[in-house]
Amino acid sequence: MAQSRKKTGAFFAAHVQTPLGVRALTLLLVIMVWELIGRTGILFAELFPPISEILQSLWRYLTTPLMLPHLEASLYEVGGALALATLFGIPLGIVWGSRSSWMQVVEPLILYAAVVPKIVIFPVFILFLGIGVQSKLAVGAIAAFFPISLLTLAGMREVKRVYVDVAHSIGANPYQIASRVYLPAIAGQIFTGLRIGMGAAVTGALLAETKIAKAGLGFMIVEYYGQFRIADMYALLLFIFILAALANWAMKTLFARLSPGARANQDSGMYF
Repeated sequence: MAQSRKKTGAFFAAHVQTPLGVRALTLLLVIMVWELIGRTGILFAELFPPISEILQSLWRYLTTPLMLPHLEASLYEVGGALALATLFGIPLGIVWGSRSSWMQVVEPLILYAAVVPKIVIFPVFILFLGIGVQSKLAVGAIAAFFPISLLTLAGMREVKRVYVDVAHSIGANPYQIASRVYLPAIAGQIFTGLRIGMGAAVTGALLAETKIAKAGLGFMIVEYYGQFRIADMYALLLFIFILAALANWAMKTLFARLSPGARANQDSGMYF
């Protein structure tokens, strides 16, 4: 019996010392502290509802159609924003990075524009696109465009010139060079840019929803904040976090399957 307990203890100790174990223990500790504060009310009782109450609210949203119209609006905005940013960011990043003279001109401009809060140009989008989902989609697309294009540019900088010269020597046209030389060489940076861009799209679109909107998860969060329905507000924030984590995991898994060689080499640029 003692030996069995010793083996069990060694098993748990070995797993706790892993990054996943540390994250799990940290999350468990935060949940326990939050639940203690919520149950006892010793610190800002109104702002820290019990975790159990937040989970009950989340379950209600998951089992009723109340959230569906708002979820559909937010998914349309975030998905459309990421698609538009990808459609323009990757090709432009390849074009700008294909020549050092273009890169030297464009890259500083993108870096300067990237640090500007995208929400400040939201009124411009409202003027042209109205207060519907299109204006939020535009903000999300602009926010996601910069990391995608910048990571594509960074990848282009690392492409060895000899590969391009060989492609030219065998008569490859610009499209063939882009699709068969540049894209495989910068795939890791592109996927990293997509993952960061997805986070930027979520932030941009949902932040725009908090300003002026008729639907969306950000709109619901602001409404519940205004009504002081704190547990419902936290439930929606938790739902958004879970969705974002699942989407990030799916993108990482997809790229690992598409590039098993890169996964074996543990290229950090491909797994942000």
